[in-house]
Amino acid sequence: MWLTNDELENIYGRRIYNFINISGRLGGKTFNMRDLVVLGALNNPQFDIVVLRANSSQLKQSVFLELKKLFFEILPIDKFMKIQFRSSPPLQITLPAGNEIIFGGVGLGSKSGANQSRGKTAERRLKYIIIEETQEIFSGSADGKELLQQAIATYVRFLDEKDGKIIYLGNRDRNVNGKFNVWCREKEKDSSFLTIETNWHDIAPLLTQPTLTMIMQEKELNPNNYKYMYLGVPVGGNDLVYGAFTFNIHVMNAKNKEPDTFIDPNTSKEYKFTKEWLMMNCEMLYIGVDGSTVRDMTVFTPIFVMKDTRLIIKCGDIFQHDPKKNGQIRNNILVDKYVREWLQKLIFKYALSYKTKMFVVDGHNTDLIDQLRYQFGGYCQVFPFTKKDLESTTARVNNAFSDRKLLLTNESWTELISNFEIEPVALYNELETVCWREDKPDEFNAAIPNDRTDSIRYPIAYHANPYQLQDFSPKRSE
Repeated sequence: MWLTNDELENIYGRRIYNFINISGRLGGKTFNMRDLVVLGALNNPQFDIVVLRANSSQLKQSVFLELKKLFFEILPIDKFMKIQFRSSPPLQITLPAGNEIIFGGVGLGSKSGANQSRGKTAERRLKYIIIEETQEIFSGSADGKELLQQAIATYVRFLDEKDGKIIYLGNRDRNVNGKFNVWCREKEKDSSFLTIETNWHDIAPLLTQPTLTMIMQEKELNPNNYKYMYLGVPVGGNDLVYGAFTFNIHVMNAKNKEPDTFIDPNTSKEYKFTKEWLMMNCEMLYIGVDGSTVRDMTVFTPIFVMKDTRLIIKCGDIFQHDPKKNGQIRNNILVDKYVREWLQKLIFKYALSYKTKMFVVDGHNTDLIDQLRYQFGGYCQVFPFTKKDLESTTARVNNAFSDRKLLLTNESWTELISNFEIEPVALYNELETVCWREDKPDEFNAAIPNDRTDSIRYPIAYHANPYQLQDFSPKRSE
């Protein structure tokens, strides 16, 4: 992709202007893209560049900051100061010559309004159209192919005919027949496409020793997961914890022009998250809680139990605290200040004052349980989830998915303090990647985050068997 289109044609004997760069983790594709964009913008002031991502709210945290950092590293300070960085949506970088790096989303909707492909208004032609984390588009929508085509169509008419390129970056799905994997195989038949696969071996000299040690440990302990994570090889689905989850079946999209109404994709029944409707149709509310340590997150997930037995995860109201971004917050402060405000808004928003409200909390976090009981024990139940039988408890989640009773609303939520908008694809990806350890198939693979999915597992397992849950004989340990 660094060569001109004419040079590529001389090598491959065909006209190539589409590139798919896929890899496992630490495959070098992001740094290659960063260098390509920055050097392309500096060396070609006659062109603009477009960078797109389904999860547009993550652009600022990822690509935008990486580009800004590289500009700072390679330019004298006086030239760097002349570059304009617009850090509020829509993100944009304007170079002294007037050419721009334009950022946008791929039409999945965004509270910030930034997650929509907007028409290009500059007079310059485009050198690159780059789609970051392309697999998110297919995970986050039942019709990702169409969304991708629509986003490209917005800009492709401005692509330079002589040297313009469209570059798709992504990670393969774990399942060989995942939607993104199928799309990649289809494009292998298109003569205008060139697929480039990389993995950590390609950049091994650039990796630190702790990183190399981590990779080799995963190879030894979990060889199957190593193939997927670091080599980018699909490894099937038998080792997946939540294999029953399917986006098309379990994700409820909002009704057009009615953002509070979500439609069951299986029955087309409408569920209205308004005070009046919920007063008549909601039985109770579960709040699944997974507490944080230094390296993982605290997540409170509201699950509405409807009178028709549906269990609906209201993604737009998820409470999430990431200590890596926000710093450590003591449980007493977290509950008294932040959880209290979140809970009161939830109760008022959905008229839950007279509904049963139950926290089902990771039993390991006794301090958090004590704080929740102290602050909210007068009007909420707090149940410590201490069950260690992962096989039984995850089976209950899979059963709920298989019965099409457990559904998720397709909407983003806002992270505590940082106010980052978290797209629901983050939860979908977790449901589709959490897997068992290969050397110890009675444990989760710790290399894959499971904070959000655990906050679902606790209340769903409790709901399936609230009275006998304590009687399960422990077989699996976390």
